[in-house]
Amino acid sequence: MYRILFTGLLSVGLLLMGRHTASAQQQQSEHRIVGLANPKPGKIQLRWSPAGYIAWEIGNKYGYTVERFTTSVNGVLVPHPQPVLLTPQPLKPYSLKQMETAAQKDDRIAMVAELIYGEGAKKVKPEEGIGSWFENQSQNDWRMSMALLACDMSVAAARSAALFLEDTTVRPGERYAYRISVGQQPKNLIIDTAIVVTALNEPILLGRPPELAIVCADSTATLGWLTNFNRGMYSAYVVERGTDGKTFQPVTDLPVVPTAPDAAGFSYYQDSLPDNDVKYYYRVKGITPFGEYGPYSQVVMGMGVPAVSERPIMDTIIVIDNKKIELRWLLPGDLAKNLSSIIVTRSEKGSGPFLPIATFKTDKTPVYSFTDPKPLASNYYKIKGITKRGKAIYSFPYFAQLIDTIPPAVPTGLAGTVDSTGIVTLKWDSNTEKDLKGYRVFRGNSAKEEFTEATQEILTEPAFKDTITLHTLTSKVFYKIIALDKNYNTSAYTAVLALKRPDTIAPSTPVFTRAVRADSLNGVVLQWNNSTSEDVVKYTLYRINAKDSSRREVGAWDTAHLRESFLDTAVVLGNTYFYELMVWDDSGNKSKDISGDVWFETGKRPAVKNWKGIVDMEKKQVLLSWEYDQPDVKQYRIYRAKNDSPYILYRTIDGNARQSVDDEIILGNIYKYKITAVLKGDAKAVMSREISLKY
Repeated sequence: MYRILFTGLLSVGLLLMGRHTASAQQQQSEHRIVGLANPKPGKIQLRWSPAGYIAWEIGNKYGYTVERFTTSVNGVLVPHPQPVLLTPQPLKPYSLKQMETAAQKDDRIAMVAELIYGEGAKKVKPEEGIGSWFENQSQNDWRMSMALLACDMSVAAARSAALFLEDTTVRPGERYAYRISVGQQPKNLIIDTAIVVTALNEPILLGRPPELAIVCADSTATLGWLTNFNRGMYSAYVVERGTDGKTFQPVTDLPVVPTAPDAAGFSYYQDSLPDNDVKYYYRVKGITPFGEYGPYSQVVMGMGVPAVSERPIMDTIIVIDNKKIELRWLLPGDLAKNLSSIIVTRSEKGSGPFLPIATFKTDKTPVYSFTDPKPLASNYYKIKGITKRGKAIYSFPYFAQLIDTIPPAVPTGLAGTVDSTGIVTLKWDSNTEKDLKGYRVFRGNSAKEEFTEATQEILTEPAFKDTITLHTLTSKVFYKIIALDKNYNTSAYTAVLALKRPDTIAPSTPVFTRAVRADSLNGVVLQWNNSTSEDVVKYTLYRINAKDSSRREVGAWDTAHLRESFLDTAVVLGNTYFYELMVWDDSGNKSKDISGDVWFETGKRPAVKNWKGIVDMEKKQVLLSWEYDQPDVKQYRIYRAKNDSPYILYRTIDGNARQSVDDEIILGNIYKYKITAVLKGDAKAVMSREISLKY
């Protein structure tokens, strides 16, 4: 089955593969592997190809080995990257039987099967001569190129030829280098490895084929588009045609490989027109080596032109002092005699519209040159001849350009904001240059480090949205931008714009180093190490009573009055306390540390207050009274001394009492009194002052 398909594709392949064949012949002596990467969400696709036939044969025989090195993580270089082998066994092409089965779903695999397992070119003996050897080499290169083209059109075909791998073990924030080599190096020959560097956040942005233009002749349309800017992006193209500008169909069953770029960077493809009197619309899209399609080009329209014997031919284009452009053309055969006028037309784009900039009557004297005194930055010229019968004959468009070395002005007015989710919005003033192409934005985590580009494509508007992480200790993010024109001249960088990240990270915690009772100071001594965060703005110290969890602020200060200790004298004896030191940063984030428990108990209480005694001669007694504001008093102990006798415990009173009567007195004596209190936990008040009464 695959032999039949191969025969059907052969004639088309001969037309398509001119560029691939020339490339293989040019590179066959290089003996190397070339590779590409295609990052996708959660995976990275790898494609590679041998650069010459010998490398192709070695790869088919020994297979390919793929290794991965992690070179950086979140922008930080890995000092000594270690290889991770992604192919425990070298990847080898499918067996012939496997390819026959797979070809039932993808015809291109049949093509690969024939080119790998088919009979191939015959071996050339030395006596057959150098000509036979070159012919054999050409056939081998052609077979390899046909197989590689089939792999470019289909990931399944590339996989069957062992030229594709999908790595799903990748992680965001990591950057990788992949090393692709043949499974075994041959003797006396080195097949160079391919190195591919990529990351998940570096997707390939496919561009539309630019500057699509059309020139129609008799029953033919020649399409041209710039390919020198995306030669590494697309392997082939799909050319589509329609008659209403809305519905299109491919002009060929297989993708198209256009001509190699000319000096102006254009490649061409010629299509046959079914009818000269019908307007035909064309568009083009590229196909990547991963079998993916890029966006469509602009749509161009053309009609067939009945055959004419001759047409103007642009002969020479000369740029004079980078200010003027001189055009010279030929009027072959008898064309000069048949023209009544010549019109020089110009456009900024190869697709037009072409507008007249000079008209010459040629009834008597032919005209063969014209100097454009005020050319545009980008110029496409057509020579339009008007025959004496009124028929218009056009030359092909020719491109001429002044050498633009003047960069755009530095963008101004750069400003931006960062919201609470990490979305950055940047805006700036528009540049006024006519040839402005757009802007590029660069980002850094420090104003002194190397900035990396944040834009994936050139911006056409003076605005950009970026997404940054907020889970970092770097408090700011920095941006600068440049402008560039259509010739890729770039302005200088703007001044660096620093934007503060919304701070969601709490400051580092202060740490208590000491929390003890100080009897001599009648308080609690606290000491701590402050937070090490740079954005701290305030500290607050709280005291918590362990008994009822009541919480009270006992001190607050800012970083201008920084302190590392505190003496709390507003404590009550007999209570257990712990302390909470809270720290705030300038974004309102906070953290705290809690001290150990401190039992504030000296075993002593202040003396009883307002200790008084009154002699009541009528009742023959002494009335004792006092006041005391300490809680949890169990009892009061009253001591008495008579005349010069020592004090003895006279009476014990309930803790709720505030007075007592001494009626055991005898006339003519001096009585002295003192009082103390006994509190919960057997803490005792200091002995009161003495009161002395004469009876």
